[in-house]
Amino acid sequence: MDWSKAKTILIVAFIITNILLGYMLINEKNIGESTVKDEFVEDVVKLLQDKNISVATQIPKEMPYLNTMTVEYEKLSLKEVNKNFFGDKGIIKDDEKGFGELVKGNESVVIVNNKLIMYENKEGKEIYEDLNKERAIQLSEEFIKKNGFDISDMKLNFIKEEKGVFYLEYSKVYNDIYVERAYTNLQIDKRGVKKFERLWLITENLGETKIAINTAPKSILALLGMDEVYGKTITDISLCYYFDPQKHDYLKEPEETKKGKAVPAWRIQFDDGYKVYIDEY
Repeated sequence: MDWSKAKTILIVAFIITNILLGYMLINEKNIGESTVKDEFVEDVVKLLQDKNISVATQIPKEMPYLNTMTVEYEKLSLKEVNKNFFGDKGIIKDDEKGFGELVKGNESVVIVNNKLIMYENKEGKEIYEDLNKERAIQLSEEFIKKNGFDISDMKLNFIKEEKGVFYLEYSKVYNDIYVERAYTNLQIDKRGVKKFERLWLITENLGETKIAINTAPKSILALLGMDEVYGKTITDISLCYYFDPQKHDYLKEPEETKKGKAVPAWRIQFDDGYKVYIDEY
């Protein structure tokens, strides 16, 4: 008997058996999970409607899990920002620990805790008479790239126009999954970029263990107790990596946080751009 060939066959058979068992267990769990059944989802939608919360998107029904993720805040230096924004011609108004300010004519940049950057343009001259949504998006992405930021890990998740001003919000993404809470927000009018604000996260690595959280239908029931979302419409429900320094008990000063662990959570976005994160397990 060819024991080498027999051994190979047994190993292959063992692997196939394990795959089939795993598939059956996953399907069995999905079937047994009542909170992803159509009846439960329909009841959730009705309960939300009782609070005047509308659902204008599909409610995910999968069993959700993600690995943990180590994230670090994007570090900003006054010197580098001066070079990117003002060609080294900005005047330093303040340069203290955790705070810096640059000014060049009608433009200014403030950096807080070396991670939050706020730009403002007070120029009064209008140069974009034909400003529309598409042009506003183009101007925003040109501004972001021109000032030294990468747009490959950004996704435009909200845009609105109000009294001639376009408000744009970009979120961080990793393999098409949102990484929260990181943001790049802009205000654009006929003068160009009026305001720019950015607090960004850099992804370092993924943990080896997958973490499961409550299903989306079960999780969004938490909205019933949030009166700030009453009257709004849900436009997106997505699984995300979520980092909130204020939830880390060991941190006495969350604003001083440099890095930490992002965990799986449901990211719920409403029609006015408002977002809620639910990370119940």
